[in-house]
Amino acid sequence: MNDNPAEVIFDGPPKSPSIDFAGFSIPELPRGKVLKLALAGPWDDPIYMGLNAIEIFCSNGARAEVENIESDANEEYGNLKNLLHCATCVSTDARDMWMCKYERVHLPVNLSLTFKEPTTIAMIRIWNYSESRVYALRGVRRMKMFLDEECIFNGEINCAFVDFDRRPLGDTILFTTNDEILTAIAQNDIFLNTVDEIPSLGSQMDLLSVEPSTSATMSPMLSPLTDTSIQRPLTGATSIHSSSSDINLAVSEKAVQINDVPTSIKFIEREEIHSDDEENLSEHFLENESGEGFVRGKLFHLELTANWGFPDAIGLTGIQFLGKDGEPLDNLDCTVRCSNDDESDDAKRLLNNRNLTCHPEDMFLTSFDVNKPAPTLSFQFAENIEISGISIWNYNATQELACAGVKCMQIYMNGKPIVNTVILRKAPGYVFFDYVQDIMFDRCHLFRPLTSRPSTNSISAFIFQVRLLSSWGDEFYIGLNGIELYNRRNQIIKLRPQNLAAFPESVNILPAVERDPRTSEKLIDGVNDTTKPQHMWLTPALPNSYARVFVIFDTPTYVSRIRIFNYRKTPTRGVRHVAISADDLIIYSGEVPLSTSADTGVLDVSLRELEDY
Repeated sequence: MNDNPAEVIFDGPPKSPSIDFAGFSIPELPRGKVLKLALAGPWDDPIYMGLNAIEIFCSNGARAEVENIESDANEEYGNLKNLLHCATCVSTDARDMWMCKYERVHLPVNLSLTFKEPTTIAMIRIWNYSESRVYALRGVRRMKMFLDEECIFNGEINCAFVDFDRRPLGDTILFTTNDEILTAIAQNDIFLNTVDEIPSLGSQMDLLSVEPSTSATMSPMLSPLTDTSIQRPLTGATSIHSSSSDINLAVSEKAVQINDVPTSIKFIEREEIHSDDEENLSEHFLENESGEGFVRGKLFHLELTANWGFPDAIGLTGIQFLGKDGEPLDNLDCTVRCSNDDESDDAKRLLNNRNLTCHPEDMFLTSFDVNKPAPTLSFQFAENIEISGISIWNYNATQELACAGVKCMQIYMNGKPIVNTVILRKAPGYVFFDYVQDIMFDRCHLFRPLTSRPSTNSISAFIFQVRLLSSWGDEFYIGLNGIELYNRRNQIIKLRPQNLAAFPESVNILPAVERDPRTSEKLIDGVNDTTKPQHMWLTPALPNSYARVFVIFDTPTYVSRIRIFNYRKTPTRGVRHVAISADDLIIYSGEVPLSTSADTGVLDVSLRELEDY
């Protein structure tokens, strides 16, 4: 292989995601003075290719001192020296990045970095282009690196995606595994030491770094949303007071009545909860004054029969028992244990009331094997209690570990089954909304395997999410007039406030805004083609993040069509690029038409065409 970068021939962006690494290995602590980066093409942009930043660490742990940086691109956008400023690595402002126009026949585009003196390189981190999720496809995909004409890297750079659920750490290339060197690098790696945790519901204000200032000059190296010298403009619908109280984002929607609950259910075959009575307890519910069913007993069991795909573990974050009238029962005298480990106290975490969390130490997790008896949680009460249901928070450590959450479980009181297998919603892996799910014993949703696809094409999911990736020009606010979901019969699904959550909830999270009527529940008030602010939703655009709207169901719900009505009061604050997902699978991405003073921009997404979903 010829290692001369001037003679390397590239075919442009590959059609497949694979790349040939044959015959190449990354050298140990290469040393040289001139580092060349050969950019072989972007992820999926036919015209532009770019980067956000480049970090280089020496063998002593310090950052390399670059004397000069240059490019052979014919047409460039942005200052090339921006690539050397680590303060802008997580910026989404295009002015903090570098981009060039490329032609396939003239690839690769070469960047040349000259150090002040010969340098031994221990680590390089590449921050790919990250203006937005759409424009992240301009980021470099294939790259070769040469140090004094010697090839030290040949591979693929990850697409940025701009998914700031967690603060990104770029794409790291290590040239050593020496612990002392890596420790020295860690001392100077500001991003490794300042990784943000996922914000909780109570910390939305922590994301805001906007303070009043007498200066209106923006530093060229700062994003307009992260520069504290820029004051967010006030938005002017605060004189109209909303009559509704603060929306409760807890997902407490009761599932629809199930009319075909079986009258005979097999018992758990465990000695400690075995019962000789084969009557179904659901036939003997007690009733409160409202006619709703509840059960009475001292011994409550949950048999965890399936998770969401994790290979060897299953868990929950929290449980709360609901009284006979649906009220939460607190301070219960209760002993909790798991059949997998009688000596562990982890099961007690289920009742610690720390349910809106991503911290594993606040959750319960146990081993799981589909070929072995399912783990069972036992709750022994000091005296008989009357309960009509339970509230469940599924396992929520991360988006990946959420697959360890419970998917199916069976519920027993005094050793007798209450209902057949119940299906639970997978937790989101973050806490942008309260992901609680209420299980009411007399009307909970039972697990039913889908044996055939409905005759009318539609998508079934627990959570539909709309991500607002960019606006039509406003840097500080973004909003919508409304959103509509349609069922398989093309009828509007009636949404209630408990079906909806938004992050950030609205402009009311800002310190200078109070009782603005443009709150999230206005998205589902049915008045969508309007210029009246009391029927719209507006939220601040936060640094390094994007706004989200969640439509949440306690049962898998079929949706065949989604309509999004763009913000009309100030059209530039309307959404431009959106991505729609169903249970974390992206089903649509595109552009929402811009509203005008005369018409509301409407995006009509038909899901009937997505036959392979």
